[in-house]
Amino acid sequence: MAASCEARYISTACNRTPGSLSWGKNDLICFGACNSVAIYDPKAAKITNTYCHHSGRVNSVRWAQSSESRRENLTDTEIVSVSSDKTGVVWSKDEKGIFRPSGVLTGHTDVVTVVDAIYLPDNSTSKYPALLVVTGSADSSLKIWIRNSGNQELTCMETLTSGSGLYLSIKLCLLPKVNSPLLAIATDDAKIHLYSVATEPPILCHIHALVGHEDWIRSIDITLTDDGDVLLASGGQDMLIRIWRLSPRSGATNVSAFDRSKEIKLEEEIFSVNSNGIISYWAATVDSVLAGHEGWVYSVCWHPRVNNGFGKEVQPLSLLSASLDKTMVIWAPGLENDEDSVWLEKARFGEVGGNTLGFYGCQFAPDGHSILAHGYQGSFHLWHLDSDTESWQPGLSVGGHFDEVTDLGWEPGGNFVISVSYDQTSRLHAPWIQDKGKVSWHELARPQVHGYDIQCLAILSRYQYASGAEEKIVRLFKAPGNFIENFQRICGVHEKNINELLAAMPTGASVPSLGLSNKAIFNEDTSLVAGESNQPNELPEGYFTPVCLAEPPKEEDLLQNTLWPEVQKLYGHGYELYSLAASHDGKILASACKASSSQHAAIILWDVQNWQQLQKLQSHELTVTRLAFSPNDKYLLSVSRDRCWSVFENQTNDTGPCFKLVASTNKTTGIHTRIIWCCAWTHDSKFFSTGSREGKIVIWGGQSTTKEEAGLGYWSSATSPLLLKESVTSLSFAPKKKSDESYLLAAGLENGHIVLYSWQHQKDDPWSLIMSLNRDLAHHLTVKQLAFRPQLGDIGNKKSPTLLLASAGADHIVKIHSIPFDGL
Repeated sequence: MAASCEARYISTACNRTPGSLSWGKNDLICFGACNSVAIYDPKAAKITNTYCHHSGRVNSVRWAQSSESRRENLTDTEIVSVSSDKTGVVWSKDEKGIFRPSGVLTGHTDVVTVVDAIYLPDNSTSKYPALLVVTGSADSSLKIWIRNSGNQELTCMETLTSGSGLYLSIKLCLLPKVNSPLLAIATDDAKIHLYSVATEPPILCHIHALVGHEDWIRSIDITLTDDGDVLLASGGQDMLIRIWRLSPRSGATNVSAFDRSKEIKLEEEIFSVNSNGIISYWAATVDSVLAGHEGWVYSVCWHPRVNNGFGKEVQPLSLLSASLDKTMVIWAPGLENDEDSVWLEKARFGEVGGNTLGFYGCQFAPDGHSILAHGYQGSFHLWHLDSDTESWQPGLSVGGHFDEVTDLGWEPGGNFVISVSYDQTSRLHAPWIQDKGKVSWHELARPQVHGYDIQCLAILSRYQYASGAEEKIVRLFKAPGNFIENFQRICGVHEKNINELLAAMPTGASVPSLGLSNKAIFNEDTSLVAGESNQPNELPEGYFTPVCLAEPPKEEDLLQNTLWPEVQKLYGHGYELYSLAASHDGKILASACKASSSQHAAIILWDVQNWQQLQKLQSHELTVTRLAFSPNDKYLLSVSRDRCWSVFENQTNDTGPCFKLVASTNKTTGIHTRIIWCCAWTHDSKFFSTGSREGKIVIWGGQSTTKEEAGLGYWSSATSPLLLKESVTSLSFAPKKKSDESYLLAAGLENGHIVLYSWQHQKDDPWSLIMSLNRDLAHHLTVKQLAFRPQLGDIGNKKSPTLLLASAGADHIVKIHSIPFDGL
């Protein structure tokens, strides 16, 4: 059954480590996303899969490199990843195109930080060709792993230790002509150590050290030239990039090399390489030193050596670098097709404004016509080369939260999802309706960039929501006119009274210096930009610029120009906000904060029209973990760490809404024996469910008023509870009954799995498992929130019998699952 569930949308960020991204020759990108390896298709601007085997953060991922002789035979069918869980994993693609662990590398005693892998020369056509893997760890050891052809397991052939030193970057290549593996290692002694690698002991032989950097070297990359030389680029914390040339020599005599462009003698050092008893000699020289960055250089990447089939390179040599100074630079020889000329800066890219801290990694596309960088906050920045103008243009990329996603919710009309996170941002995810009805999901706005970790949200209407963070106030946000105009174009949603709506709204929002509140910007405030739109660097940091979009915004616009103005702050709680809920008519907002006493566990009701307090509802002794209004807005349900739930009924009188406690469990009537984490209402408001830490799901309601259960009455338990092996952390009912009149309930578990059960009232066996989504299909850490789309039907096709289920996890991932309702 799980195969019928499709991941319609996956949103997540790249891990904050330099080697956590790799762009393969198959034009797919693999990157580390929390504890998983994600596959990103840049042409479709979509994350297609997440694979999890690690129990700690993925620090580095690499596509296994093909040697020149195997370039056509192997098209990136294997990935190698290493993690903070002290292990590495080799992922091999099966016949269905799914990557599965084929080998686990165990033996390190601390965090594994760097990895590289290359196929060894081999004529075998086995599913598992000969593979060389190198892993480096914070335990000051580097391990060499070899997989023989036809064998699935990798064997640790040798361990290199450096006392208390660190291995910061490693790179493998096959030396031309001799076809022998060369390993380059950057250590914390600011040197690059070169080793020859053999397949039989002794495996490693130190052959040379490249000395020149004055601080730690953060990245190494290697490329081969047409004349058989090896070019090695290194970038370091000294803000410099060095290019080293390794050239074959006929003997061991030191000679001086000449730079033909300058007639300057270059110092060279000769070293020998023993390959299966055959000794070859190589000369190492410093080819160039590139200075242009104002921060640590965290990544360097050579332009791919694209071959036209006749042994000729069709694109000139160039080098890409990324730095914490928020820029990327493309470097190339000043004279075309002359690698010996002076290297110059050809193009520079970067972020303008924003609150980011630069780039951690960069990659060229296999054809060299696109470049990608990932930033300190996990965002992707993509540029494409316009062949007509020879200029680089920003491209549409993916992105997501870079910390635990704590809450999400659907807009009442089901047109988009808003999520909030401990990364201190809220993000709006919406479908892009393209020509011919094609639909793809993207991040459309970043309404809130905050100074506190955001815990909860409640969506009041299409263009208004509330959020609560690790502070004592509730903040209210309203969409600006610029967002509404772009939203209509991109998502195909048309407002009837659009002119009246826009007239009453600001154009956009910006964040003042040292401020936490988004400030509204009106039309007259944007006049500064009109004459200086081509001078972005002269604008104040964080300043809003209206953008007219017919497709989802690029990362640069998301950073700067998609904030929503903050319209209100609500004060009244004594501790940090923990849960929020809004009535379905958008008239009432309920909020609760962290609490260790009944006084602070009170629920506050707010009138959305004037933002005045309506009531304080006292019932619980400890933190209220979740609030939920019934779909008919007649009831408010709360669940708490005190293992109890409460139902308040809206008994409206002449003075307005008035909620009164009508049912509440206690130690006698409560079925749960641990913290109740979540709750959910059925679409008809007849029943609600609760889920708790001990793994129980209980359905309450629907009982005859003549059946009294210690005062619970109608809200007594409806059937026997469902007991699962994992803590239940989130619940959501489908918006419609199944054909057999049963309710469909989705439950998110602490281990990241999502299970779907049908439940039917007044049956001897009311529970039936419909579907179970494992860690690859769901999440690999705790599911923090589930929410079915309020309406049955697909985006762009309302008649389609499809359920859309949004899920948020502690693994930094937001997913939207498509489930065929007829097939359940």
